[in-house]
Amino acid sequence: MKNYLLLFTICCTLIQCKNPVKKENIIHAEQSKTMQQLKSDFIAQRFGMFICYNIMSYGAKWGEANYPIEAFNPQKLDCNQWAEAAKSAGMKFGLLTTKHHEGFCLWDSKFTTYDVASTPYKKDIVKQYVDAFRKKNLGIGLYYSIWDSTHNIDKDSITSNKLDFVKGQITELLTNYGKIDYFVLDGWYWKIGHHEIPYQDIRTLIRKLQPDCLITDHTHLQAPYHMEIPYFEGPFGAFPPEDNTMASALGHCSVKGNGWFWSEKTPNGLIEGDGIETILDKLTKCESRYCNFMLNCMPNRDGILDTIYIDMLNEIGQKWKPNSSRPKLPRQDPQIIESYPIKTITATSGNADYLIDAHQKGSDHFYWKSDPNLPQTITINLGKQEAINSLLIVPNHKCKPAPETALAEGNITHAKLSLSTDNINFTEVADVKWEPNAKYKSINFKTSNAQYLKLDIINANGKKAIITELDVGLAQP
Repeated sequence: MKNYLLLFTICCTLIQCKNPVKKENIIHAEQSKTMQQLKSDFIAQRFGMFICYNIMSYGAKWGEANYPIEAFNPQKLDCNQWAEAAKSAGMKFGLLTTKHHEGFCLWDSKFTTYDVASTPYKKDIVKQYVDAFRKKNLGIGLYYSIWDSTHNIDKDSITSNKLDFVKGQITELLTNYGKIDYFVLDGWYWKIGHHEIPYQDIRTLIRKLQPDCLITDHTHLQAPYHMEIPYFEGPFGAFPPEDNTMASALGHCSVKGNGWFWSEKTPNGLIEGDGIETILDKLTKCESRYCNFMLNCMPNRDGILDTIYIDMLNEIGQKWKPNSSRPKLPRQDPQIIESYPIKTITATSGNADYLIDAHQKGSDHFYWKSDPNLPQTITINLGKQEAINSLLIVPNHKCKPAPETALAEGNITHAKLSLSTDNINFTEVADVKWEPNAKYKSINFKTSNAQYLKLDIINANGKKAIITELDVGLAQP
């Protein structure tokens, strides 16, 4: 028996030596602040650097698979230069594209060889960025695209192995670099959907690894749907409306480039009609609307910012100062933190499947649309009884047109919600009316155990009711 115990001890020791755990990289703590506090802290930063740097900087086309990576060899890469430039402008955080849609990783990922470790450069750029920005007391944001053309992580192709790939890479990013303040996902909702790669699975993983990390998904929907920080994509014309009180963020490009990334055009000037005053105007307006402004700054193929950025950021820092008299972030609406998968869903008309798996192909959006007859009834089956207190209705909304001219057509103006444990006896828990606009609609009620939800749509704006997607779960402020 002693020999078996000795052998077991030796084996455990060898395993630990082969896979050493760096204690400083492991975060076990529970969320240290309320969501309201975390959002308030985020909005207090106001201004950040969106660092779009990846294989597209070296000639890859948007979403191009298996682009050759031998040319990735930035001999002058200097993340300290990025951080110093950010600091000169008054920025408070950074956001680095660790992996874009093409699948190339700026860190040494054990899940692929399509990464920086396989290039002539070899060194971990995520670590250099994190270290440089922390030295300047700047917050740390990481961007990660779930859609991955090189590894075929795409709609209608997700397997358990591909889900493990996504979770594995997210785990690497959120355990190997200390505390991460802001994690941005892309190519998920709009390309694959939160159904095929389950939202709750990903959110639970992020929460486990980084309890205080705020999440954005580039849904192109300006609503806190399956995220904490809604995102406005500036180049599409998206911009927070004047009365916006959602803690949010906006990405903006001013300098010419390969889309968001560097190209030969980048050192040669700003996008036509843009300039320092444009940036300052948008920054000031975003600040008053509780929306962090993230200016895209594209490192070149040497890994440094061109002079145009250094000069521009320095001038912004001289001309812009935070508005210290801005009122504190208003109380945010309760937000679903435990999202329950919907097993089945039916509707009196239209394609009910879109209510749990809306998607887009190119510029075509596939949402649920009723026939002209109101009222309409949608019945949700969660598959089992769950403790719920919130139903989120994502309205008819797209990244184009911008929110100022957003689609009000079809958005719900009056609805009732009832709950049941047996799909026979329903109890009404809410009767709600809204303005006919494109803002998200949240129905909150006393926490109850239920398996079935019946949403009766009494009125909508226009001839048909239109809903992008529904989310059911437990919400908290």
